[in-house]
Amino acid sequence: MRSGTVVGFDGDDVVVRLDDDPDVASGRVPGYELSWRRVEHPSEICGTGQRITGEVMGADGQGRVLLSTKACEDEPLRHFLLGIERGSVVTGTVTSVHAFGVFVRIDGESPHPVHDGTGFVRIPELSWSYFGHPAEVVRPGQRVTGEVLVADTRQGQVSLSLKALQEDPGTVSARVWETQCRVW
Repeated sequence: MRSGTVVGFDGDDVVVRLDDDPDVASGRVPGYELSWRRVEHPSEICGTGQRITGEVMGADGQGRVLLSTKACEDEPLRHFLLGIERGSVVTGTVTSVHAFGVFVRIDGESPHPVHDGTGFVRIPELSWSYFGHPAEVVRPGQRVTGEVLVADTRQGQVSLSLKALQEDPGTVSARVWETQCRVW
C-alpha cells in the first residue's frame, strides 16, 4: 500500500503526489479503481489536498505508480480477503444464481459493498457434469464448500471452485479401465 496527496484530476483519473516522492505527481488512481461507489467525476469522492491510500497495481507508460483506492476502501473486507489463501477450502451459502456464475456468502466474511457475497463461482468451476444453467447445480440458500482459486482485494472477491473438490470423472474412468485390464 502507498499513501499520498491528491494534486488534481486527469479526466476520470486522480493524480497523486506519493509520500516517498513529494516533488512530483508520481501516482495515479484510474477512475474505475477509485471506489465501489459509482460517481460522475472523481471529485465527488476526493478533493485536491486530500490524503489517500491505495494498493499498488503496477505502473503506467510514464512510470507513474497505479493505485487502487477501491481495494482499501472497506477495511474489514480487505482484511478478510487478505486472510484467505489460495488452495484453502471454505464453506458458505449460495446467495444468488445467475447465467454468468454464482455468488456465495463465505462463512465469516464482511458484507460486500456491492455484491451479495464475496465468493464467486464461474460456470466452468461449478461441476464436472454438463448443465444448461447454474440453477441446475445450486440454488440460493444452499450450503456449499469450495476451494479458493484466488482472493482479489481489487475485485473484492474470492474466486471459488466447487468442481475442484469433486472427483474428476476422467480419473474415475481411467481407474476403472486400468482395473478391468488387470482382470483380463
